[in-house]
Amino acid sequence: MPIRSITFLLLAALTSSLAGCAHNPWWEAERSGWVLYGRAVDVPRKAQPVPLAMLPEASRWDTMLYVEAWVESVDQQDGGWATIGDGTSPPVMLLLKDGFTLPRNARGRRILAWGRPLVAEGSVRAADGATNRTQSVDLLAEAVLIQGFYGLEPAPRPVSDRRNPEPAALPPPLEEPLGDEEDPARGEVMTTESTPAGVVDLPD
Repeated sequence: MPIRSITFLLLAALTSSLAGCAHNPWWEAERSGWVLYGRAVDVPRKAQPVPLAMLPEASRWDTMLYVEAWVESVDQQDGGWATIGDGTSPPVMLLLKDGFTLPRNARGRRILAWGRPLVAEGSVRAADGATNRTQSVDLLAEAVLIQGFYGLEPAPRPVSDRRNPEPAALPPPLEEPLGDEEDPARGEVMTTESTPAGVVDLPD
């Protein structure tokens, strides 16, 4: 078989192989060393990130999905939430399921977030009497991948851990007082005398 024909067959096989492999940003991010926060999840091989602008519609799909965006801000108190954006859509509030947290200095990094979109709609009455519809879009995330490792501070302890109260110390054991004490029923002061153990008072 001529070399040209062999080369053509090899190229055709390689093209077919590449076409059969779905481009999965989540898988690629995991292999590239992005840092995982939350729990490990099994993202389907053919799953593709959903644009932020489609989250209101995607909230009606009743399915898990993931988005690709940039971190715009992180809760500076305990890393318990973040806002993400893609430069073309309004920012989305990222809520973290089960209390896991994100590094507070993750602002400006690329992020992949796996979860379920939540949309709340309402209305606001303006001063002129007109009614304006409002819509807030959140993503309740179970897992988050953040690009890069160097420079990221450790994520704060999970909120659920910090909210658990420390076990209360037991109070010191109560000792029965001897000597002068007040009878609560009569409001009088009584004197209690103690007799040494093993000593018996004999009559005269």
